[in-house]
Amino acid sequence: MGKSIDNLLPKRLKAAADLIPCCDTACDIGCDHGYLSVYLLQHKKARRMIAMDVNRGPLERAKESAALYGMTAQMDFRLSDGLAQIVPGEAEFFICAGMGGKLIIKIMSDYPKTTVSMRGALLQPQSDIRAVRRFAYDSGWHIEREDIIFEEDGGERKTGKYYPMFLVSQGRESIPSDEELAYGAVSKQQSPGVLRAFLLYQLEVREKAKLQLKKSETPRARERQYKLEEEIREINTVLKKLPQRTEPSERQM
Repeated sequence: MGKSIDNLLPKRLKAAADLIPCCDTACDIGCDHGYLSVYLLQHKKARRMIAMDVNRGPLERAKESAALYGMTAQMDFRLSDGLAQIVPGEAEFFICAGMGGKLIIKIMSDYPKTTVSMRGALLQPQSDIRAVRRFAYDSGWHIEREDIIFEEDGGERKTGKYYPMFLVSQGRESIPSDEELAYGAVSKQQSPGVLRAFLLYQLEVREKAKLQLKKSETPRARERQYKLEEEIREINTVLKKLPQRTEPSERQM
């Protein structure tokens, strides 16, 4: 058996890989170094991977990773803007991880015939997360499972970032509530303890912002205060749905 790529895969990508079901062919859009593709092949999550990027540099790095780990024969490498170089029916799964939510929505909406031919996707938006969930439901997809991890940035202050992600599949469901569009359905969450920590952090940020806004009486400040109160209500609604006690997850370590 060849050497494993496991230790090189960032925690956020390992969590994404864990959500992905086994499939024949998957495409990784914005493949960067190709680690995720190699990992999915090594762990038999996919028989074949198509590594795609809009720039040549990441594709060259992905080719190097494939050669280093003996996966060249099981990978294709395509210079592609989103799904442009995928033929409908060629892949059954696609991955959009580590990019902005607006870009993910654009990728999914630019080639509807291609996306509708696939059975599912793993989405890990870095922004506009509510909008991505809403777009998925509006487009005839539904969210099967959710996860969220906290990954430290490696600095001395032990700071880091939360990464929400979700597995979507073809098939309509009713559009979730506003709070579920914002933070996901608790019943589908794989790491409720991490979600609780994330929500408490978001609650603290908004409560502090409200205190600052109370010093101002401008219409704009009052409007922002009202918006914060709505967001606080959403967060508290989701918190109440979470188990009161959640065991620490390895994703929090």
